[in-house]
Amino acid sequence: MTASVRTRSPELAAAPSTATPQAAESAVVADLRDSRFQTRTDLGQHFLRSPAVAARLLDLTGLRPGDAVLEVGAGLGTLSAAVARAGHPIWAVEKDPRMAEALCAALEPYGDRARPLLSDVRAVDLDRELPVGTVFLSILPFDWPLAFGIAAHVFGSTAKVARGLAVLPAATTDHTAAGDWFGAGLRLEEVDGISRHDFWPQAAVPLRVVSITRC
Repeated sequence: MTASVRTRSPELAAAPSTATPQAAESAVVADLRDSRFQTRTDLGQHFLRSPAVAARLLDLTGLRPGDAVLEVGAGLGTLSAAVARAGHPIWAVEKDPRMAEALCAALEPYGDRARPLLSDVRAVDLDRELPVGTVFLSILPFDWPLAFGIAAHVFGSTAKVARGLAVLPAATTDHTAAGDWFGAGLRLEEVDGISRHDFWPQAAVPLRVVSITRC
């Protein structure tokens, strides 16, 4: 099966977030920015600035009570904490070891419900770790080949991930529409816009919020 994509409008990818325009930046992100922290461009690394935007993404995911979540690229844990706070078990995977302290601190209040995994997701046995029906929720790297590679790996390595919602660069869905997902068997549908300003550093490319389902 090949991948397909549905886009709501050409302008939506560049549209500002529908969340509060001046949503407060989290103290953790502000501290990181002020410290002149060097993000890793090889990981397509950007950080979600506001818990309010994390809450909006969580709402868009349409989680049901008891749904488990897999997040790849958990970073500082802003989105991870929103998921755990809402009562969902979460596996938060983060490759950059510099994020360990902040991620673990963000998830520590939620005990066994939140499991940080400091690893490349390709080294994690997802079939062993995840329950059936897990939902993929991720802010993927702002580099479309990396974004494609992560999503294709997650859905290709385990049938336990049922569906997903991801923030990814617009070029990812553009290439999907062109048939470049190499038979990944995934269907993408644009469900909302999100602003480049919702991230630090500000995203250099247009972004989309898409649902991911199996064809």
